[in-house]
Amino acid sequence: MKKNAGEKQMADITVIRKYTRELIKATFENRKPSEIPEGITLPELMEIAVRGQMPYLLYNSILKVTGECDENKAIKGTLVYSTMKTFMQVFAAKEITAAFEKNGIKHQVLKGTIMKNIYPSPEMREMSDIDLVVYDDSLDNASKVMESMGYKNHGLIKHHMIFSKGKELVVEVHWCLFDANAGKQQHVYFKDNFRANLKEGTEYTYEFGKEDFYVYMISHMAKHFFETGCGIRNLVDIYVFWGKYEAEMDMEYLKAELQKCGIYEFEKNMRRLAFIWMDDEECEPFYENLFEYMVNSGIYGKTENGVWGQLAKEAQGSDDHIKLHYYFPSLEFMKEKYPWLSKMPFLLPVAWIIRGICGVANKSSRDHRSQIENADKEEVSKMLEIYHRLDLGFRR
Repeated sequence: MKKNAGEKQMADITVIRKYTRELIKATFENRKPSEIPEGITLPELMEIAVRGQMPYLLYNSILKVTGECDENKAIKGTLVYSTMKTFMQVFAAKEITAAFEKNGIKHQVLKGTIMKNIYPSPEMREMSDIDLVVYDDSLDNASKVMESMGYKNHGLIKHHMIFSKGKELVVEVHWCLFDANAGKQQHVYFKDNFRANLKEGTEYTYEFGKEDFYVYMISHMAKHFFETGCGIRNLVDIYVFWGKYEAEMDMEYLKAELQKCGIYEFEKNMRRLAFIWMDDEECEPFYENLFEYMVNSGIYGKTENGVWGQLAKEAQGSDDHIKLHYYFPSLEFMKEKYPWLSKMPFLLPVAWIIRGICGVANKSSRDHRSQIENADKEEVSKMLEIYHRLDLGFRR
């Protein structure tokens, strides 16, 4: 029977899901994977690896089945580079935290630096930069210490300072765990509740317990997903974390904290997808669509994907008149961007005009407009189902 376009697309993403799983598992288990199946090519696999920031996880196994080919040189070079970069990052993180401890700077290492130590081997978990947070009013002192260690200070960007050393080391020093503009619930949650504990044997170095680290990890994933989408490496993080700590987790506490952050449904569905993928379980269409969206998003998502979170807020039920929702959002939605509407709701049409004029000059807005203009009804329906089912705290 001849397949329609949707069925062909589903078959392709199924091949991707099953074979990327095989490559990752083979790397974890230090074995040779099965041969590359029909329906996917080596260049496509390499693109997925790079876009998803998982070159070591996939390339380590790919190299065992490619034989002699033109791509092998690039694959080997990437594996060497990835291993070298991991060594430099791990050493740098230890060096920085030791310097902060010595100089009395209350701090905590975050994100990928922690996850590297949870994976079977650190190089399996790529990261672009070292993230840490500085507590109290120690930012100026932290800057001086970083500069004394040979790091170049690139100044303030949003809620962190960026430092670099050479081409390989980038360090983000945050002064709060969660940006207020990224997610109000999460910002308030982490701002009002200091959940880190002093690391044993230290006076100024803090760390999360397992449950709190996981809540923080999922909060960041949810932020990226809502704003622009996020990649499948996040699913591997979830799978690896649960594989190591499930027996030790306080499930009641974890559920309560995820609910406080408005990300309980998001975490539940992402964890389900992680285990469907990594344990090769039967995959219903919703999770196949979600996996496909995440594969195509790349590790940090795409600017144009930001339109779906907005539309999910507006279109709570039917996806009819979706363009109307986009061009003429509700009063409640517009209040988030134009707070003065709370006192003057009758000026909503004026706010629509201002939004439209500003959107012409804004690349992000143009990308959003292009995304919605080019989406067919099936894609719109699929995307709204994904965002509504994940329920990132935006239901009214």
